[in-house]
Amino acid sequence: MSFRIFLIFSLIAIVFGSRIPRAIHSGGCPKNAVYKECTNLCPAKSCQNYMQVSGCFSLRCAPPGCICKEGHVLLNSADSSQGCVPRETCSKLAKIQNATTTASN
Repeated sequence: MSFRIFLIFSLIAIVFGSRIPRAIHSGGCPKNAVYKECTNLCPAKSCQNYMQVSGCFSLRCAPPGCICKEGHVLLNSADSSQGCVPRETCSKLAKIQNATTTASN
């Protein structure tokens, strides 16, 4: 009888314990990112590499975490806390940076 009670409490602890981290992480993602239990093992696309074709392919899950929403990429691959932006924003930023560089030369 006591083994059954132990088993029931263990199952309850596992079920409810595994839900706590998800609730904590889901609200902590940067702008335009969502929390996923199964993320991609391949490096995330960013404004620095979104036009490059990636040779990386994986069907396995990486650890849970925040990923950019569909159609978005990381603003800065070195600092994911800056959030994600629409892909077209990257080309606009590149034009501004090029214009600034040209004007300062």
